[in-house]
Amino acid sequence: MNQFKFYSFFKNIDKNLMSLVVFLLFIGLITLASASQQNISLIGNQILNILIGMALLISLSHTNPKQFLFFAPYLYIVSLILLLLVAFFGFESHGAKRWISILFFNLQPSEIIKITVPLMLAWLYHRFQNNINFKTHAIAFVLLAIPCAMILKQPDLGTSILIWVTGCTIVFLAGLSKRSMLIFGFSFALSLPFLWSMLHLYQKNRILSLIDPGRDPLGTGYHSIQSMIAIGSGGFLGKGWSFGGQTQLNFLPETSTDFIFSVYGEEFGFLGIVGIFIIYFFIIYRCFDMAKKMQNTFSRLIAASLVCTLFFAIFVNIAMVSGVIPIVGAPLPFISYGGTSMVVSLAMIGIIMSLHSHKSLIAN
Repeated sequence: MNQFKFYSFFKNIDKNLMSLVVFLLFIGLITLASASQQNISLIGNQILNILIGMALLISLSHTNPKQFLFFAPYLYIVSLILLLLVAFFGFESHGAKRWISILFFNLQPSEIIKITVPLMLAWLYHRFQNNINFKTHAIAFVLLAIPCAMILKQPDLGTSILIWVTGCTIVFLAGLSKRSMLIFGFSFALSLPFLWSMLHLYQKNRILSLIDPGRDPLGTGYHSIQSMIAIGSGGFLGKGWSFGGQTQLNFLPETSTDFIFSVYGEEFGFLGIVGIFIIYFFIIYRCFDMAKKMQNTFSRLIAASLVCTLFFAIFVNIAMVSGVIPIVGAPLPFISYGGTSMVVSLAMIGIIMSLHSHKSLIAN
């Protein structure tokens, strides 16, 4: 009887996907130990974050997806309220106000938005699935623009762009016509000067430094230059765990969070980077494969959008530290240190597993 209960507890867990995620978490902890120079407190906090995220993943995998559909609007509203609370009661760190302190936990509502916005947009298109038109798409863009503008104000350009791109992906998958694409694309192009004027000076300088990192090597170009030096100095096999000069001598900034991939690249080299790319590839591939098997509008859009969110988050972080795109401040899923980002990433996997294991139930 106990064996049956134990089996049923994990019956909705996709074994292959879970194995890949756990292996990536293990790599993340090893890299964090070196990046933090064996900071026991930081490592302990990350283990706690992982345990909380795993508990939520398993819980969500057993949740009836109809609950996601029912609570989507309420979760969206709550997440907007949390963003407002950040504006009034949040605390500032590194020049940005993105967190609110709740008991022993520092909550970052912009990370929660990565789940609530896809849920809300999927709910919208599911609600009007028999009458999706230009008006529906316009409402979707409004629902998307509100949290993006609030997050941009914090300021958090990276997360805002990530959520915007993910939201646009949902709108596209929902059947945006070519005419509507042209209208929205033209409107976005016209708004670029206005969007540029909204950016902070340091954000503008980071974008300009992408073209020429040497224009301000000790200022806006410093992070990018040090990151590329770290990754390049890893060579083919890397310098070895905890032997990265850029990391251990504190040339590389934010080693535990945004630039942890640079630490990994320096210590494990090209071979290690290829290995982690392969793991990420199979995680994304498996999630997309599960999304293709969904049997209704809501579940397909949710699964596809969450996979896209993970993919864009991975791409933005790695491209950022490699000097391909400007430095925008974005954690690497399953590896970077962070409570909310870790829990949210694992929650996404749990939701995808739930949608996959209950796909027949939703269809009926």
